[in-house]
Amino acid sequence: MALSFGVTLKEIRDMMQLGNIRESEKRLETLGGVQGLAQKLNVDVQRGLSGDKSDIELRLATYGSNVIPPKRQTTLLELMWDALHDFTLILLICSAILSLILTFTVDTGHKNGWIEGTAILVTVVAVVFVSAINDYQKEKQFRKLNAVKEDEPVNVVRNGEQTSISIYSLCCGDVVELTVGDIIPSDGLVIRSNDLKVNESSLTGESDDIKKHVGNPWLYSGTKVMEGWARMLVVAVGPNSQSGIIKTLIMTGSAAAVAANAEGGEKAQKKEEKGDEGTSVLQAKLEALALRIAKWGSGVAFLTVVILFIRFFAEMDEWKDEYFGKMVGFIITGVTIAVVAIPEGLPLAVTLALAFSVRKMLEDQNLVRHLDACETMGSATTICSDKTGTLTTNRMTVMKAYAGRVLEPAQINQSGMNARLCELVSEGVSLNSTARIVAKDGDFEYIGSKTECALLKMSTSMGVDYVKIRERYLPLRLITFSSARKRMSVIIDKAEEGKHRVYSKGGPEIILPRCTHYLDENAQEVPMSEGKLKEFLGHVDAFAAEGLRTLALAMRDSEPKSDWSSIPEEECESNLALVAIFGIEDPVRPQVPASIARCKEAGITVRMVTGDNKATAESIARKCGIYDGSGLIMEGPEFRKLITDPSNGDVNQAEFDKIWPQLRVLARSSPQDKFLLVTGLRNTKLNNDFQVVAVTGDGTNDGPALKKADVGFAMGITGTSVAKDASDIILMDDNFTSIVKAVMWGRNVHDSISKFLQFQLTVNVSAITIAFVGACVLEESPLSAVQMLWVNLIMDTFASLALATEPPTEELLKRKPYKRDRPLLTKVMIRNIFGHALWQILVIFVILFAGEQIWDFPNGRDHSYGDPPSKHYTMVFNTFVLMQLFNEINARSIHNDPRVWKGLFTNHIFLSIVIGTFWTQVLLINVAGRALSVKPLNIIEWISCILFGLSELLVNWVLHLIPVPSEDQESSPPPVNRELSGWARVGKRLQHETGLLFSRKTDNQTQEQFSKLVAMHIRAAAGAGGVVVPGSDTNV
Repeated sequence: MALSFGVTLKEIRDMMQLGNIRESEKRLETLGGVQGLAQKLNVDVQRGLSGDKSDIELRLATYGSNVIPPKRQTTLLELMWDALHDFTLILLICSAILSLILTFTVDTGHKNGWIEGTAILVTVVAVVFVSAINDYQKEKQFRKLNAVKEDEPVNVVRNGEQTSISIYSLCCGDVVELTVGDIIPSDGLVIRSNDLKVNESSLTGESDDIKKHVGNPWLYSGTKVMEGWARMLVVAVGPNSQSGIIKTLIMTGSAAAVAANAEGGEKAQKKEEKGDEGTSVLQAKLEALALRIAKWGSGVAFLTVVILFIRFFAEMDEWKDEYFGKMVGFIITGVTIAVVAIPEGLPLAVTLALAFSVRKMLEDQNLVRHLDACETMGSATTICSDKTGTLTTNRMTVMKAYAGRVLEPAQINQSGMNARLCELVSEGVSLNSTARIVAKDGDFEYIGSKTECALLKMSTSMGVDYVKIRERYLPLRLITFSSARKRMSVIIDKAEEGKHRVYSKGGPEIILPRCTHYLDENAQEVPMSEGKLKEFLGHVDAFAAEGLRTLALAMRDSEPKSDWSSIPEEECESNLALVAIFGIEDPVRPQVPASIARCKEAGITVRMVTGDNKATAESIARKCGIYDGSGLIMEGPEFRKLITDPSNGDVNQAEFDKIWPQLRVLARSSPQDKFLLVTGLRNTKLNNDFQVVAVTGDGTNDGPALKKADVGFAMGITGTSVAKDASDIILMDDNFTSIVKAVMWGRNVHDSISKFLQFQLTVNVSAITIAFVGACVLEESPLSAVQMLWVNLIMDTFASLALATEPPTEELLKRKPYKRDRPLLTKVMIRNIFGHALWQILVIFVILFAGEQIWDFPNGRDHSYGDPPSKHYTMVFNTFVLMQLFNEINARSIHNDPRVWKGLFTNHIFLSIVIGTFWTQVLLINVAGRALSVKPLNIIEWISCILFGLSELLVNWVLHLIPVPSEDQESSPPPVNRELSGWARVGKRLQHETGLLFSRKTDNQTQEQFSKLVAMHIRAAAGAGGVVVPGSDTNV
């Protein structure tokens, strides 16, 4: 099929090879240059590919697709093998195998000794399988997310029309349009360009931007367009491009040196800026806690084994072969205690919480690129937000204009404007622009700068076809916009008038000083006077006061010149004549004011960073609710002057700390100002108030600020590839409301992990204490190895899945952010952990040491090794499991709120897991027999076990009556009148706590009656001589 084209894939790969530019030039010259190569590829560089399906398929078959085959996914068996390398599981397997060997080779005294060893092996396989399945699903999910993340739209010319296609649909021969901020999607050659500069550091390590033009046409995939624009002929895609070759080598594990050279610098920079992914503040705390728990649990396990052996040998009269099995049982018990103690469920809980949140955040228009950003966002204290597209709709419209006179929207047309002015305005906004309007699905899609799109819409409403103007006048030079210049200019050949014309547009404060003339109402050039300049500035201020973004358009005619590219930009853009001033409005999104209010309630300060002037910025900030007149509004130059050190340009933290607490709006700001603001906020230690900073950005120059922030949000619609690459989260809809949702999900991740931690540590404390005391007193653990493994499975896998998938609620936004130094275990959590653990231990010991008297079944404490399972120990096991099951409901609350039922019946995942675990327990009790060391229970015994489980809910309510010192961000009881007696203070506390049990919709009369009832009971307990509780007529 390669014979259908005049060049082979090998010839193209040889030509595009990095490292020998002279050899590449010779090969390109042999192929006839760029135009000759285009002919060999059957491409019209003006019209692009035809888009014919058979032609595209032939090109894909011949030159490959723009998809680099992903690295092979780890198989389920490989993941299971990795899980089997866990040290504790290896110990269990060895112990189980030893138990089986002894059973079949030594007379241990009972026929069914093989069941326990087999049950341990089966349980280990189940644990390994569940862990592998979770890892497999996680990897599969993130592959899907990465596919979405990497699928970028590319602007191409096909069949003579500009269109946008997926980067994966790009093929050899396509003609691609490149603008500032684009990451080049494939290897290609410049067809034509204007002031094109490319950063090739990702490939070559060279930090300087490289000028590209027809004489130096080599463009490589993965490099970034920093200035200018170009049309590129695609010649090598996917694994045949230079970056694709490197990526393929990396994935296959070869060419390590190439990989290190290609990506090492970039990865090192990212690691330095953001920290290694997966080692956030929360996860670091979790790892430290898990290590302490593991050491403590392993110590108890070792001590248990030592005590069991000491007691055994102290009480042994004569050695019997069956004692081999008993000693193996001791080891199995110790290993099992270690398994239960080691919180291997924590990583699983973190993974599940993050994976669940990332998937749900994508549904809320947040594409998470770095996992740690998900939880970090929950601690955000300040958000530095762009205005355009984030706080506003990003659908700009020209609302007012000045063209010889002030024009209202209805007058901005051919009838309301001088014909000559109308022509100049239409030419200026059509040619001095890279935006375009494309018909799509019966509507119009606006591509490019939204400001430029607003001007094109205005031109269209004036009855002018901007496409025909662009076809008529090809630019002699295009001086592109940059944040430093804040203007853009185009030079065209007005051959019919025998002259060249310069059109320049930008901020009025930039354009007006360059104007020596202006056009009056009749389009006549008039010299600019000082008074007229003040008049124009007055119009600019009037537009800005109405919340309009202002833009000026100017022009000048010149004698034809042979080479405009050699003339300095400043000279090209001097001696201009003002044509018009436009007032453009971008309406505030309807949901934004409410979202800002929610941020304030959540303790998050929103600061607006915009390029608009001070008056426009203030108007928008007031509409959004960011500024209410009490804060501080500053302009970028003033801000920069006040907070930077003149000697080195760094932030003067002492001066910055005087400003930032009151700063709400930064107007006329540059990307450098945004970077300085983020840097200062992250470094501040004012009043020990450490800030966690989120920032939004859409431009190439926003990259440094996005990387510097704790969480960087790039715009998914208007954001450049550079901004997206520097970000942590991409806002797929460019909407500020999505940031608020990210805050909610981030806080939910933290709380979900805390809920699991509270539940797991309760099980740890109670199970280990029961096993240890049982081993010391009874010479065996009341819970067998297999039973404890089942508890471990409930605790690690099922509980992590149930608690990590709790959906967020609005309550999360009604508290302040967690501080960086906040302890992982709060006082409330510690109270709940030890309170529930003590109750569980008490209940189990009552059943263990007095159960046969209460329920009239044989005493299980007297059974010997190898005896059949007893109802007594089955009752212990069943009660323990059901208490954990109901305590799992209690674990849903980690704050001082006893309403654990709130939202329970809408969380279908949680309910399914709890109900499924309960019926599995019922099944195991009735059918597992010796494998689980259990015996079926009767209805009375089952009811008793369930009642003990339900008692956990009552205990939880009682525990919430125990006051604990208020943690930061946790709800605390209302202030107590110190004149009250101790009993009366208890009464007020009871009123507060029990009041929480009522729904918010409960009427005040009901609560008042209940409060009086509580007070009456306290009075009866305390006797006469009390005091009157303020606000009630009850004498306490």
